[in-house]
Amino acid sequence: MSISNNDPSDKIVMLFVDDEAKSRKYFSRIFGRDYEILVAEDGAEGVEMMNSEAGKEISVIVTDQIMPKMTGLDLLKVVSESRPKIVRVLSTAYTESSLVEEAVSSGLIDYFISKPWDIPKLEATLKQAAMHSQHNNQVNSSVA
Repeated sequence: MSISNNDPSDKIVMLFVDDEAKSRKYFSRIFGRDYEILVAEDGAEGVEMMNSEAGKEISVIVTDQIMPKMTGLDLLKVVSESRPKIVRVLSTAYTESSLVEEAVSSGLIDYFISKPWDIPKLEATLKQAAMHSQHNNQVNSSVA
């Protein structure tokens, strides 16, 4: 998989979960050139998307924390248990340090980015997450 190839079949698939329609649209517009972006409006829809046919290809998940039905950390807990190779990114304006520190130290999240986004920093984080995902896939294919 390539992170910069324009062939959609070779793009890293990212699931972006946020209850704000503007955020989903903005994220898709900015990063849709480099990644295949799937979107969900809350954690419950994110779980459904992950379990769908399209969801089988998800390599990276980026989620907001505060959403209706299911928080981002609750979603990432489900992801870590059911699909541990998916790279998990939490993006939130609520930066309770103990909450984020605990999630990082427990391995629940791989990367954290605060809102409002610093686009170059978010872009760098996504690039790292994509590379991390490619590494996970290479390790899996060499073991199989």
